[in-house]
Formats: sequence, structure tokens, C-alpha cells
Amino acid sequence: MSGPLVLDHESARLRGNPLGDPCHRRIEVHLPPGYDGVRRFPVVYWLPGFGAHPGLAGKALAFGASVADRLRQAMTDGRVPPALLVVPDCTTAYGGSQYIDSVACGPYAGYLAEVVAEIDRRFATRPEPAWRAVGGKSSGGYGALVAGMTSELFGAVIACSPDAGFEHSYLPLLPQSLDTVRAAGGVDSLLARRDSGPHDVPFMVAMSIIAMGMCYADDSRTTAADALPCDPVTGLFRDEVWQRWLIHDPVRMLPAYAGRLAGLGLLHLSVGRRDEYGMHWGVRALHAALDARRVPHLYLEHEGGHQGIEYVYTEALAALWRLWREPEGDVCAA
Repeated sequence: MSGPLVLDHESARLRGNPLGDPCHRRIEVHLPPGYDGVRRFPVVYWLPGFGAHPGLAGKALAFGASVADRLRQAMTDGRVPPALLVVPDCTTAYGGSQYIDSVACGPYAGYLAEVVAEIDRRFATRPEPAWRAVGGKSSGGYGALVAGMTSELFGAVIACSPDAGFEHSYLPLLPQSLDTVRAAGGVDSLLARRDSGPHDVPFMVAMSIIAMGMCYADDSRTTAADALPCDPVTGLFRDEVWQRWLIHDPVRMLPAYAGRLAGLGLLHLSVGRRDEYGMHWGVRALHAALDARRVPHLYLEHEGGHQGIEYVYTEALAALWRLWREPEGDVCAA
């Protein structure tokens, strides 16, 4: 894996999006060891979490290697099958898109399909769904799950600490988010800090809740304040808004999409037992729901939290050997 290559892609789908976000987007591409433009390789589409930089080449901390370097070494060592690693930019003015088509934020599921077509056009890929995986962490894991449910583009889904069981992953964050909004002087004042900062943890948590509300809104005229499940001034719960959020909860989506998930070559879920945002309970609920519907999947609980778990990605991607090992033992094909 060399690189990264950074492509400048003009999206037809994002042109004129509701938030006025750029339609020119970066696509970060890491080529696998042995890539020569002739032999065809599988592709892993990796979706970053909310507020994260759309790339894997940089180091999040001073310690350890970048995700790209970890995976490059894992491919070289044979622990992970060689594949292109593609990171699309699906950020929005609110920080994230959840990788879904949203009337209030834009058509980001449609944009992801555009990215797949662009990568197949530019690179020597295996262009069949069975040779494509989509994965991510947190909101990216959520996006991967929903793509696996609603799209026929991918044959494998890897969801690390995904948003699921919204009563576990979102509701507990509402009181502190309302405190942050009030301390800032209201929703609009908090939004004004997007450029100036400070971008501390309370700000990012509150912004994530605002972003979720906008992504899940069902009306393009929805304001950030109206998208919250609680009135940001009085704290009164707005059940009709919360019900709109729940429509997008993977646990609640499962009855309609269990068949599609069951048809995947690989569904891999993982979560940390000490997740700071309670994701472990939501993912446990999803795991139980998948078991109840007999949807085949791999499930891993590790000892980590929500941050600093990049090492989990290597183990998750190693599971792709189950799917991508050719009879002759070569993952590539001419």
C-alpha cells in the first residue's frame, strides 16, 4: 500500500445541496502492496466518524503508527488481504452526514455510490459487490451498517462502535448537550463557534447531537434548534422529533433489512466494553437483534473505549480473508 493518493472529485449529487457545502471533495486512496494497474484488487471503503478528518494517513496521537501504516504493514505481513483503501469526504457544515440521504443535509448515500463508480473507473478494482467492503467507526460504522442494509454495492460490512440503539447512544448525551448550548447562549451561538472554537469535548458532543438531528430531519426547512429531541430552552422532550430519529436506528431498521444483511459475505461488529458514549449497550442490542433473526455475523467486545481503538481495525479487516481468498489462494485476479 503506497500513498496516499488524494483525488479531487466533483460530485454531481452534492451540487446544490441544502447546506451549500462544497461539491468538490477529496478522496484519499491507498494502494495495496503489489498494485501495478493491471491485476485487479478488492476495495475497502472506510468511513470516518463524526467530526474526523476524512483520511487515515495522519496520526491521531504521538504514539503508534497511523491507521494507513498499520494496515499497510498488515497487508505486507499477510494478516489483512491486499486491497485498495478508500476514504471519502462526507463531512458537512454540521460536522458529519451519517452517510445517508438527508433532505436537510444532502444526499450522502448517493455520493458514496458516486465515489464507488469513480474508483472503479480510475483504478484496477474488482468491480463486483462481493469484492467491496464498507467499514467505519462510530458514525462511520453507522454509515457502513446502513449502506449494507440499503445498498447493493457492498458484500461486506465492518462496523466498529457504530451508532445503534439510540436510547443508549444518544439520549444520555442530551442533558450535557443542552448545558453546552445554554452556556454558549443558544444553538446559533454554539454554531458560531464552528470556525472560532474552542472545539473542546463538550462542544463536539453538542455538535454531534445537533448534526444527528439535522441528518434525521424529514423537512429541508428544519432548523438546528428544531431538530433536537428536547426544546433547547425549556428541556421539554419532543416525542415527535425523537420518533423521527428512531426511524434511522439500525436496531429498529433491522426487521425491514435483515434479509439484505443476511446476504452479505461478512458482517463484523465490534465495540469496547468501556465506551464513553454508551455505544456498547446499543451494539449489544443490535447483536441480540441479529441473533434473534438468525443473521450471520461476527461480534467482538474488546477492552477499549470509544477513542484510541485503531488497533481493532486490523483485526476486523483480517476477517475479510474469509470472503476474498481465491481457490488458488490469490486475492487478486487479472
